[in-house]
Amino acid sequence: MIDPIRLAVPSKGHLYEGVVEILKTAGYKVRRASDRQYEATISGHPRFHVVFMRPTDIVTQVQEGRCHLGVTGMDLFAERAQEASETTVVIPDLGYGGCRLVVAVPESWIDVTHIIDLVDLTAEFKASGKTFRVSTKYPALTQSYFRKWGIYYYQVIASDGALELHPSLGIADVIVDLTSSGTTLKDNRLREIEGGKVLDSAACLIGHAPSLSELIAEGPTGPLALLFDAMDGVRASDGGLHLEVVGCPAAPGLETAATVAAYLSEQGAQHVFRGDVWNENGVPGWRVTALIAAKKLAACQRRLFQLGANRVVGLPARFVFDRDGHSTFDDLARRLGS
Repeated sequence: MIDPIRLAVPSKGHLYEGVVEILKTAGYKVRRASDRQYEATISGHPRFHVVFMRPTDIVTQVQEGRCHLGVTGMDLFAERAQEASETTVVIPDLGYGGCRLVVAVPESWIDVTHIIDLVDLTAEFKASGKTFRVSTKYPALTQSYFRKWGIYYYQVIASDGALELHPSLGIADVIVDLTSSGTTLKDNRLREIEGGKVLDSAACLIGHAPSLSELIAEGPTGPLALLFDAMDGVRASDGGLHLEVVGCPAAPGLETAATVAAYLSEQGAQHVFRGDVWNENGVPGWRVTALIAAKKLAACQRRLFQLGANRVVGLPARFVFDRDGHSTFDDLARRLGS
């Protein structure tokens, strides 16, 4: 019996929702009866076995080889990277869950605007016999980042709670925590300082390197390659539309396909191509195809008609494969020497 390929997925939250949607779009629908079920299958792909757990536990289970693949936050993986020697990052950014790990200080600290200001401040605390305290859920990343800036005189207060309250409660002087918009920091009278970004983070896919090497040996038609190729195609489409613009050059006063192609490129469209077409009566015309963000199409359609289009069609682009595009499977095979 062929061993299953175990994929660890967060049991709930935005990390769970994002990867389940990517897998579904890629044709790997997770069959989970309820959010209390901690194991699931993938429709049409019996080799894959999905297990649900906390994002922090996923790093451990992948490192120990109990799971071949896992979805977690890059921040969580980076915090434990020193302990995860047999774990490799397969896809560093799955396209959702974006945030950053930052140093935040009280808004009242008007003289502290840059990370370098903490060098003098921590030294002043030490000279006066006080301890400079830093609350964080990421002690390893914090210590490494502070060392980079020459900050040594401080105490880390490890906590899993709401860190934004710590300065006002006197638990800590500053915090190192995740933020996306900065709104929560502002609401709690905190602000990010310049040079204080420790890490950019997003949902990522990690894997147990020895196990993946064995799966890579199954080749480009094996289950691992097919999963990665499907995910690459979905991520390359980025929720865009496959646009087709058709016109008839025989109509007087109309612009050429080249003008339409140039206009679409100016609007941020990608993969823009143009060519000749003929209708059912043999009347010649032109066609321009492109990949464009769905939110831009409605704003472009009137201008496209002015440039000579007779028809504009936008269809959801579920997959986009480019001959010269990135291949997660090929990249991983090179990195693992498979």
